[in-house]
Amino acid sequence: VGDISPLDRLAHVGLTGIGALVYEPDYSSPNPNDALNLNILAAQTREALTGEAENVLQELLALNGSSAGARPKAMIGVDASRKNILNSEHTLPEGFEHWLVKFSNSSDGDDAGAIEYVYSLMAKEAGLEMMPTHLFPAEIGSGYFATKRFDRNGKRRLHTHTVCGLLHSDFRTPSVDYEDLLTLTEVVTRDVREVEKMFRLAVFNVLAHNRDDHSKNFTFLMNEAGDWKLSPAYDLTFSSGPRGEQSTMVMGEGKNPGVEHLIELGGLTKISRTTITQIISDTKQALDSWESLAKKYGVTQANIRLIANKIGAS
Repeated sequence: VGDISPLDRLAHVGLTGIGALVYEPDYSSPNPNDALNLNILAAQTREALTGEAENVLQELLALNGSSAGARPKAMIGVDASRKNILNSEHTLPEGFEHWLVKFSNSSDGDDAGAIEYVYSLMAKEAGLEMMPTHLFPAEIGSGYFATKRFDRNGKRRLHTHTVCGLLHSDFRTPSVDYEDLLTLTEVVTRDVREVEKMFRLAVFNVLAHNRDDHSKNFTFLMNEAGDWKLSPAYDLTFSSGPRGEQSTMVMGEGKNPGVEHLIELGGLTKISRTTITQIISDTKQALDSWESLAKKYGVTQANIRLIANKIGAS
């Protein structure tokens, strides 16, 4: 992997990357729409992470497109039954949609997929806009988390821009505050409704103990008219940030941000105090379903207790 240059990576991304940009020459797989087995992909990913899979690295690079992050991912095509899964590097057959599936990394437990799936359900209940999500069955662990891609609309590709790219911020260390994100959202979208969406996302991340909320985890989408809006939320799961702190601070607080910081944050916007209070209440109510949903989808008892304690302390 150390011999792969930036140009090599872009060539492997080719037509498969996030957003509307494509790269030529395209060195992605010449076999589009091959059927995929997620259990085999997961096993290959585990081998790659331990340095035992030089023969499958090219395939994994192609399936990953340009998506980065803490956990390995693959770009796939999924039909409405969720039973048929294809390589989605090129145009998909009728009835298939572009999705992204995640696999556990070397430090994850076998229930990482289930935890993220439950978080997606709670986020939707809290009023966050999210793409459809699904927990695919797995031979090892409670399942593979997958979500429909927001940068694809049928055969159309949508332009995307992350906060990291817009601000040239270092996503590896805490470098932005939610105050910055609210201001940026207002400037980019010129829409108070989008600012409210960003505030709702801040509330969820803080109260749900999603502390890996760095600047690559916020994205804007551009439509054909050139208008920008906040993308659906993504990468929402239980996590600890740098030294256990929130990656994106709340009014300068990273160690123990809470409701009082969120209320102060909301007060900087045109969002009414009534709406601010309601968003916080909606989020707390959604998070109350953690234990029942976690049991239903196979989260370990140890993680159920751990996360319940963290959520309860927020």
